Amino acid sequence: MKRLLLMSGAIVAFSIAGATGALATEVWSGLDYYFEKANWADWTLPENQDRITDNVWITRQDWEGLFNIAVEDYYNFDTSPADTEWAFSGLNGNMTWDPGEGAAQYESLVFDYWVWALEWYPAYNFMDTPGVVHLISEDIYIDLLCEFWMIGDEGGGGGFSYYRGIPEPATLSLLVLGGLLAAGRRR
Repeated sequence: MKRLLLMSGAIVAFSIAGATGALATEVWSGLDYYFEKANWADWTLPENQDRITDNVWITRQDWEGLFNIAVEDYYNFDTSPADTEWAFSGLNGNMTWDPGEGAAQYESLVFDYWVWALEWYPAYNFMDTPGVVHLISEDIYIDLLCEFWMIGDEGGGGGFSYYRGIPEPATLSLLVLGGLLAAGRRR
């Protein structure tokens, strides 16, 4: 039975792989997941990081912008969050779209580093502007809408919150199946 499960899982995994051997592009549409980091919360604690995948954990220190604490120690104005690129509705040459509906249109969007995609004004352009974040290594496009962003000149604290897309149930099944395959290989 275990061997059959592993073989079935391998067939499914190979069927979703592209010609290069990479997994197919994923689109996480909608705004079904809510994440919040409160002002002055310790950004090094897991509960204050949006751990989207094993490679991308979004957080913010008390005063700066977003960064990927899985691979960065702090916010870098030019390139953070590492291993991501962003597009926002109506900004940086992008068309306008409704919240939760941009990721499905990823092929027609203009992506850039977070602060550049926000036209250098995250304090004013991030909140309430529909966005899409591309997790580069995993090739996942995710809808996102920032609900709250604490501006430094309002007292700081690094608080922020947003809604984002989550994997479709079929994608979740594949992720679980991948975990079963990995567990089977370890034995």
